[in-house]
Amino acid sequence: MNKEKHIKPLTLGFLTPFYDSIIKIISFDKFYQKIANQIPSDKAAYILDVGTGTANLAIAIKRKSPKTKILGIDPDGKILEIAKGKIRKEKLDIKLLKAFAQKLPFKKQSFDYVVSSFAIHHIPSHLKNQAFYEMHRVLRSGGTILIIDIGKPKNLLAKIAGTVFSLVESVGPNLRGFIPQALKEVGFGDVEEIESKFGLISFYRARKV
Repeated sequence: MNKEKHIKPLTLGFLTPFYDSIIKIISFDKFYQKIANQIPSDKAAYILDVGTGTANLAIAIKRKSPKTKILGIDPDGKILEIAKGKIRKEKLDIKLLKAFAQKLPFKKQSFDYVVSSFAIHHIPSHLKNQAFYEMHRVLRSGGTILIIDIGKPKNLLAKIAGTVFSLVESVGPNLRGFIPQALKEVGFGDVEEIESKFGLISFYRARKV
């Protein structure tokens, strides 16, 4: 399988132009704010947003913490063009780069924070571990990783929804608790699930020790 493969937003590429509208309908913008609230607003932290998509998370962080320096990466050139337009409209200083999570083009210990929202489940299963090794590699010692994504179902309705989502190959590992396990395996410490919504969306935080 092609190493550079990735899954389009919402799995279907033709939905990319409608991504933000769908996000607003299901109120995912609240999740972006949860990550933004974890980052001190008075520090000029250097942040990598993995799977930035249309830059919703990057914009939320920059609005709350203007001193931060943010670089968003995504393998989908089409969605990055949408992100660039939004950033220009907001008049924000956010850099974007086309790149894959499993092959980050940065030196080790480059960032103070690595963040990701609803991107891990798009990475093909056979590339997920490498993506986590890469995120660990580019994060500075003592740095923090913050992830919101599909997690292990915690109630009956979530399990039913998970059964449907599991039809997408790349989502399966998330539903089996892959994210916290992978964080520990690549060397992160203080791994914790700090919040869960709908019994299916999990917010993870860990630190590079």
